[in-house]
Amino acid sequence: MVNPNTRRAFLFGRRTPPTAWGQFCARLARTTEGPAHWNQDAARPQAWLRPRREADIFHARALCAEYGVCLAVAGTAPPVGPMPRGMLWAEPGADWATLSPGHDGAGGWRADGGCLVGALQAAGVASLKGADSAQSVAGWLASPDAATWAPGEGWRSGIERVEVLLSDGTVATLGPFGAGARDPLDSLTLQRMVPRLFELAGSEPAASWSREPRWPAKLRLDVLNPPQGVDVNLAWLLAGHGGRLAWVRAVWFSGKANPAQAADAPTAAADPEALAAARRLDEQIKHIVDPRGLFPPCP
Repeated sequence: MVNPNTRRAFLFGRRTPPTAWGQFCARLARTTEGPAHWNQDAARPQAWLRPRREADIFHARALCAEYGVCLAVAGTAPPVGPMPRGMLWAEPGADWATLSPGHDGAGGWRADGGCLVGALQAAGVASLKGADSAQSVAGWLASPDAATWAPGEGWRSGIERVEVLLSDGTVATLGPFGAGARDPLDSLTLQRMVPRLFELAGSEPAASWSREPRWPAKLRLDVLNPPQGVDVNLAWLLAGHGGRLAWVRAVWFSGKANPAQAADAPTAAADPEALAAARRLDEQIKHIVDPRGLFPPCP
C-alpha cells in the first residue's frame, strides 16, 4: 500500500517548513487592516506596516513581542551593523491623524502621532516653527530636532503630555509630575519605572551632566533634574528618543507662545570615556523603560 503522504510529496513536492519570520508576516497580514509587506532577506528581515486603525498597532506589538521582532517608527534611523532579528517599520500616517483642541481651554492642541507637523504649525504652535512640516508628530518627537534645548529647558519643546504604548502593552500618559500633575501613575508599569528613572537621574554622571550647557547622551534623562522653579515633566523624556522607548500615540502641545527653540551648544571634544559613559546611560534608561527590548536598540 502506497503511503498517501509519500504520494502527495511526489505529486506536489515537499513543503518547506515555515520560518518564524514567515509565520510572523503571515499573521501580521491577517490581523491588521492596514497594508503590510515584507522581504525574505535572512540577513536583514524587515516588514512595513501602515496602520489603518489603532488596533493595528496593538496587534503588531503583540506579534512583535511573541516572535522577538523589533517594532520601529518608519522614518527613524535603522540600527547600525548586523540586524540579528526582524524589524517591523510602522508608519504613523494619514489614517491616524486627528488634530483636536486641548481640553484645558488654554489654546493647546492634541495631535495623534500620524498628524503632520505642518498642521500644528498652521494652528499656531510656536515651538514647532522651523520644524519639518512634512514629518509626522511621532516622527518629529523621535528625531533629534525635538530635543535641541539645553539641560533643564524641556519646556521649550512646547510638549505638555505624551500618550504612549509601552513594550508590555500598557497605555500610559506622561506629563507634569509632582505639584502640577494631572495624570497619576495609574499603572503598575509606571509605578515601577518612574522611581527607577529618578534614582538613575540622581546618580553620577547624570546629575552632574544636568548642570552642563549640553546634555551628552541621546535619551533626555536631564528632564528629571530641572533647575529650581521648573517642574518635572515626564513627557520630555520622549523628546529625541529615536523610537527606542515607546510607540507614541498622541502628543499634547501648549498653546502658549514659547521662546524660540534653543540651539545646540558647541559640541565638546569627543572624549572616548565620556562617550562611553553617555552610551551606558542611554542603555540603562532603555532597560528601565523597555526591559523587553521591543523597540530599536541604542546606537
